[in-house]
Amino acid sequence: MTPLIIAHRGASADAPENTLAAFELARRQQADMIELDLQMTADGEIVVFHDDTTVRWNGQNEAVAHLTLAQLRQLNIGGERVPTLAETLDWARHAAMPLNLELKRPGMAARCIQLVREFRWADQVIISSFHEQALRELRVVDPNIRRGYLMGIRSYRPDIRLREFWPFLTLRRIEATAWHPYHGLPGLNWVLPKVRKAGYQVNVWTVDDPVRLRELAVLGASGLITNTPAAARAALSSRISA
Repeated sequence: MTPLIIAHRGASADAPENTLAAFELARRQQADMIELDLQMTADGEIVVFHDDTTVRWNGQNEAVAHLTLAQLRQLNIGGERVPTLAETLDWARHAAMPLNLELKRPGMAARCIQLVREFRWADQVIISSFHEQALRELRVVDPNIRRGYLMGIRSYRPDIRLREFWPFLTLRRIEATAWHPYHGLPGLNWVLPKVRKAGYQVNVWTVDDPVRLRELAVLGASGLITNTPAAARAALSSRISA
């Protein structure tokens, strides 16, 4: 079965990341799903934004959590503005585009689920996080929402390396639906088929190399998170036709 092509922050190689323009381009590039990042503002709005601070966009080390939505709207994201989750869900519903929502920190689960329900898009969403607490909060708010555990942070801690090499205990503990590993994790090629056989989806990030895309498809990846949806689609099509 061909893996889903999941656009990382939209078609972020060709459009400003985490913007409606990037999401629309990903749709035109035949992405099956869009991955995006969520932060919460000082006035309680959930916005689509990756970084903890604004320094990459305005040179100022301002924490997103300390800014209002109006202040974030002043940022210039490659000619685009920061969208809210509500705006993104509205776009997704009209575009019939499933979403992978990444919670960048705990404390957002209740509001996130509330918005997803308001737009009647819960069955078209998987919510992922590196933070186990955020995933636990999701389970409490809505046990039926699909949850993906992100793994692949830079660390030399033995417990983290072991968790990534053998993720089953962690996935079971939080009742995850999916595992979202970094494509360069040691041992991934060996453990990925085992995780799939255990009944979990495996959505691998962030893969742009055509050879690696095809390799992960052969190993049984459920989804491939990529900055280049069109090129990824072409790479997988060439594997099928070969």
